[in-house]
Amino acid sequence: MSYRRRKRSFQHEEAHADKDVDFKPPISHPEVPSSPPRMVVTAEELDEVVHEIRDAGLVAYDTEFIGEETYHPRICLIQLATTDLVAIVDPFVLDDLTPIWEALADPEVETIVHAGHVDLMHVRREIGVEPQCVIDTQVAAAFAGLPWPVGLARVIESYTGQRLGKGHTFTNWDARPLSAQQLRYAVDDVRYLPMLWTMLKGDLEQRGTLDWVRNECTSRMSGGLEFDPDPQTRRASKGMHLKPRAQALLRALVLERDRIAHAEDRPHRVVLPDSSLLELVRKRPSKRADLIGIRGLPRPTGERWHQDLIDLIARADELPLPERKITGSSAESASDQVAIDALWTVICTRLLALGIAPGMVITRSALANWYLLAYLPDRTPLFEPSDWRFEALGEWLGAFLDGKRRLSVSWGDRGAVVDEQGTVHDGSGLHGNGSQPSDEPS
Repeated sequence: MSYRRRKRSFQHEEAHADKDVDFKPPISHPEVPSSPPRMVVTAEELDEVVHEIRDAGLVAYDTEFIGEETYHPRICLIQLATTDLVAIVDPFVLDDLTPIWEALADPEVETIVHAGHVDLMHVRREIGVEPQCVIDTQVAAAFAGLPWPVGLARVIESYTGQRLGKGHTFTNWDARPLSAQQLRYAVDDVRYLPMLWTMLKGDLEQRGTLDWVRNECTSRMSGGLEFDPDPQTRRASKGMHLKPRAQALLRALVLERDRIAHAEDRPHRVVLPDSSLLELVRKRPSKRADLIGIRGLPRPTGERWHQDLIDLIARADELPLPERKITGSSAESASDQVAIDALWTVICTRLLALGIAPGMVITRSALANWYLLAYLPDRTPLFEPSDWRFEALGEWLGAFLDGKRRLSVSWGDRGAVVDEQGTVHDGSGLHGNGSQPSDEPS
């Protein structure tokens, strides 16, 4: 039994220890269903719930899954809610979940999730259609003065003052029967979402950022979960500064590992550990025996896929070299670092005063790459004009760097107060006229 499965089993036992569970929600609100969850275990029950969802024109959606034992997360429970009902669907007893996926793909049904990108992948995989009209309250919260990313419980507490009890999230969701504690946790993941979205939407309309949120949700939720090899390549390199050719081979091996893991429906680390990837880069084996002898390389992978790996390593000198990137402050000159740090401080202060979490807009490393590789040589804009980030930051930033815009900062009840030549931002996102416009740069 793996470490993660042992941890799941421990929490699973805890979840079954407490039999006294009250399903009544601690928040009384017209958009929070107070009735116990419906347990959906037949096709007829599922059709009835989906019919009510379509009539309501909205659905809060979440899943519980186990993702560490297979390539694709194994879905173990589906939670659905409107303002009037909460339903728990058991995928282990229902053969056909198509009615759910079709409802989530219906542009007439608004789907509300919280950090729901992985949960929505099932729609694409099962019926080959993109989810439509999706709102992610984690994304929305980042435009409403909250951090990015932020958990659902913290957003609910911020808007209602009600702190929800901790649940058992990391349990054996594939075991039956589920305990009342597990069901209570699963219910809480969806039943507050319609209320929360109504509250967030009103806040965002007042701030004038609702369209930005819808655009960002559409962008983040559309398209499949395409594998990005770069984070795994950085992790596998263990901070070592590899030469470009070695970097290229390591990245190619990460992509090949993903292909093998997908074919076998096994996790990346089970197919080929990171340490073995580095050994393959270092030793570049050209024979089956040498490859199987790589330290830590699982024997089943070596037996089944040795030729594919050997052929890839043989083409190492033909692989495209990685694009030039600024990977950290060590790649910046001292004067560059001071300038980028100052600019990063200005950007973060202005965005926080607008009520937008800086991480939703840009990271410091991305700013450094742009500043050194794009802005300084040819003054390329930071964002495309079609991106909402251009309206929120990019247009202003270009004028600021050209000396056409100035900014002063003071401190108020909500934190930093930014005065852009008479236009004040104080964290609420509301724009007003300052009583003493400043012409001094910050």
